[in-house]
Amino acid sequence: MSDFTVWLQQQFLLATAAPRYIQLATTIEAAIKQHVLAVGDFLPPERAIAEVLDVSRVTVSKAMKLLEEKDLVIRQQGSGTRVAMHIGYSLNPDQGFTAQVLRSGSSVSNQWLLRTHITAPADIAMALELESNSAVVKLRRLRLMDGNPVSLETTYIPLRFLPDPEHLEHSLYALWQSRGIVPDGKHFRLKAITCSEENAGLLNVHSGAPLLRIVQTSRNAQGEVLELSETLCRSDVYEFEVNS
Repeated sequence: MSDFTVWLQQQFLLATAAPRYIQLATTIEAAIKQHVLAVGDFLPPERAIAEVLDVSRVTVSKAMKLLEEKDLVIRQQGSGTRVAMHIGYSLNPDQGFTAQVLRSGSSVSNQWLLRTHITAPADIAMALELESNSAVVKLRRLRLMDGNPVSLETTYIPLRFLPDPEHLEHSLYALWQSRGIVPDGKHFRLKAITCSEENAGLLNVHSGAPLLRIVQTSRNAQGEVLELSETLCRSDVYEFEVNS
């Protein structure tokens, strides 16, 4: 019996006189809020929960439906039920992914796949408003929230704005701020796509799962292009906000 199942059994026995499916939903919600369950964790199968708590499968299913309606869990056919991850992410502020996730109370980290100099392909050089064959920085990283991959980001930056990409560990915007580089304008293009098999393995989703592709161009106050980035966001995690 898992630690969570033992905890659930103990807490459920202390529940109130409310209907049993509400008792169960309330107990699991408490487990999520108290971090007994972490974001991304899978719950035991409904059959196992029913057996341990001596309740019907219908009771467990109704409890899971309540939690799903509150966006606390995600139920996936063939995969099970797991604690939902959510990022309330705004496209407006100058602060990037790191600052916004930290404000939400979650932890943030990177899994670096690439930090290097390349000769810019023609389309990248054009987008960055550079001459053909210019040297640029290419970054590729997984962004993780509470240890779980939530987006895959590929970024191209003119060399003069990040001559030492190997020194970048966390927030690009925080590093730029320390160097007096401030994004002053952003342009976004958004498109819904399906996840490739390669990216599915990186993002821990099924091949063909829906993603949101964001292509972002950022400029400084002088109108120079600071970055061109493509971010593939898990649609089950991100909730985007834009203020007009």
